[in-house]
Amino acid sequence: MLFTLKDVALTSQGKTILPPTTLIVESGKHLLLIGPSGCGKTTLLNIMSTLLRASDGDISYEGTNYTSLSDKKLDNLRANNFGFVFQSMHLIGHLTVQQNIEVAQTKPDVQRIRSLINDLGLNGKEKQKAHNLSGGEAQRVAIARALANTPKVIFADEPTSALDDHNTENVMDLLFEQAEKSNATLITATHDARIKHRFDNVLEMSA
Repeated sequence: MLFTLKDVALTSQGKTILPPTTLIVESGKHLLLIGPSGCGKTTLLNIMSTLLRASDGDISYEGTNYTSLSDKKLDNLRANNFGFVFQSMHLIGHLTVQQNIEVAQTKPDVQRIRSLINDLGLNGKEKQKAHNLSGGEAQRVAIARALANTPKVIFADEPTSALDDHNTENVMDLLFEQAEKSNATLITATHDARIKHRFDNVLEMSA
């Protein structure tokens, strides 16, 4: 199993942020976490990706329970296994396309960056500053950055919420294509019902 979660929950100051959740994710079985704002889908995504610690329950990745791992070990696990596509993209405006992808690599791999730039249709944009990119170009750079370390898992938080139908399809095509090329599992959190049909493994969450 890729992920095993048993009664994973998060509470803060007496408030339930994520109710107890039990979930199994198999390698290659792309997962969609879908539900309205406030249902805990992004919290669950962040717990699975080690960006947040659960307050209760157990969670393991490839058999390693990381509930009690040190921050340093969690950092290493995240860097070596996970890639991220954030809703706000978090590109560094004054850096070039190539530099924005490079900063995500733990070990420099120029060939990997060239391959991603080619695959994602960014040829000729390598030296362009991120703040001069169109929205679609920036999204592709964000996807390239998520894939820079050839992750086993790609986490995407609301990757299509600000996009029209055409660009929504384009972004999801790119995510699935790149996941297949990298043999990675895609885990997406969204309220966007337009992409639900693209996933066989769906966890519907309610507020």
